[in-house]
Amino acid sequence: MVWGNEAKSLSGTALWTETAEPLPRPPLSEFSNNVAVGTITQYPHLFAVSTPINVDRFENLLTIAQHPNLPFIRSVCLGLWEVPSPSPKTEAEWNFIRGQIGKEEAHDLLPGMYSMPIHAVPKEGGKFRLVTNHSAGEYSLNSMIAKEDIAGVTLDNVQDLGEAINKYQRHHPLDFLQIWKADVLEAYLDCANVFGGRASQRISHAFMSLVIWIAVFIRLIQAFIYVDDSFSFAKLRDMSYYVKYRKMLPSEMVTLLLLWDELGIPHEERKQIFGSPLPIIGFDVDPNLMKISLKDDSKAALIRELQEFARYKSKRSLRDFEHITGSLNWALNVCPLLRPGLSAVYAKIKGKSNSKGMLWLNRAVVEELVWAAYHLERSNGIFLLKSVSWCYNPLPLNTLEVYCDASGSGMGFWYPSLNLAFQSGLPERPPITDIFFTEVLCVASAIHDAVTWLPRDGQLAVFTDSLNTVFMFNSLSGGPGFNQLLMDVVETIMVFKVDFRVFHISGCDNIIADRLSHWRGRDAVLCSPGLQVTPFEPPRFALGGGKK
Repeated sequence: MVWGNEAKSLSGTALWTETAEPLPRPPLSEFSNNVAVGTITQYPHLFAVSTPINVDRFENLLTIAQHPNLPFIRSVCLGLWEVPSPSPKTEAEWNFIRGQIGKEEAHDLLPGMYSMPIHAVPKEGGKFRLVTNHSAGEYSLNSMIAKEDIAGVTLDNVQDLGEAINKYQRHHPLDFLQIWKADVLEAYLDCANVFGGRASQRISHAFMSLVIWIAVFIRLIQAFIYVDDSFSFAKLRDMSYYVKYRKMLPSEMVTLLLLWDELGIPHEERKQIFGSPLPIIGFDVDPNLMKISLKDDSKAALIRELQEFARYKSKRSLRDFEHITGSLNWALNVCPLLRPGLSAVYAKIKGKSNSKGMLWLNRAVVEELVWAAYHLERSNGIFLLKSVSWCYNPLPLNTLEVYCDASGSGMGFWYPSLNLAFQSGLPERPPITDIFFTEVLCVASAIHDAVTWLPRDGQLAVFTDSLNTVFMFNSLSGGPGFNQLLMDVVETIMVFKVDFRVFHISGCDNIIADRLSHWRGRDAVLCSPGLQVTPFEPPRFALGGGKK
């Protein structure tokens, strides 16, 4: 979930470039591979990088602007300067593949070369996309690329766009807005960097993320990027003339297209769109109604996918696990509260690297995915942007505040506005026996009680002196023993239709909750005269009991 502040929303992808590690070079051992080096030396024209990019201009813009990560920039530029299937089912696919082969120089395999299967994937409009299967065979090209070398990519999403719109609308509530999306002609800007390669997205993303950095910090536009789709919003009448297309476009969109022209990035008119609402990464974004919507057919397809995958005691490949993780992560753009549904899946695939290796679906994986599918089916698939961003300083008006604490002898929480407090002893047989669990249990108990005091669409601010608890609730990421608590809190929030945040407070400022957790009720009353203290019982399901 995106819970930001009043600062201007910047592209996380652009900021990522400032700390990203350089793209990895081939291992030194490969330069001792005499067969491969000999082939490259004898046939250099076969390995030349073919790209339309003006690499010198690209590097100069970044260097003159003093981008803080020169090693990363040099690694990307180096890749643009230096050397770096299933059978078609229809005659149309055969013709497409023959045409693609005709664009390349046909040669027999030379020493050190691989030939990987290729196939065609249909696109909208009757066209095809050429896919090279770099994962085919025991000694595939992808198997030689370590996952850790391509991990860590940061992608912007519709939540980032939503927060930017939300912040703008708070200061300009009368402005009518529209969304714009700009797309390059080819997703991979070097013909040797093809679909199917494990590192393909990382290489393309490295380049495009630096392009968006130039757009944000040099050309001073507000824009975001997901793979090769750049997008943002603009005032309805803020338009400029773009000579190449001979038409009016949103002004910041024109600024981006002019940057692409300067760098040699190809694009075509039909892929540059704007309006309201507009589809972004598969979601309809309406900046004036302040909502992000998931199409009904897309939601139904995802529910079917989750239900078909989540079959107890069945086996799925690691690639299947990664695919279902990506699908549900995508839906979190409009249903962020369903994040706990991925906890057991992440635990299951942690440390695994063999994409074809088979994994059993345990009970936790099945139950969490079924839980996510159940609540996704009952959701309206709409995320209201008004709830994206609110924070502690200042809290929105009429926000209910509750302060929580746990100790080695008990738990307590209290409401300053109600001058009402609750305290409880520790559970006899908790699933996890440490103070962190009791801190989390105390917050969950407080949320269960607090929602009964709030109206529909009310806002709840929970305070605790446990930083781990703050992180767990605000990220909705909990491990075994904790995730059931998170799932129940999410259900409670959805049933009562309230919004909540968990904030950190120092222990010395959390005096009354501390007194309650240590069973020092009289001291608590001295701090807040008239305070009413009542016992509470933690949710039974969290302690191994049945859930209502």
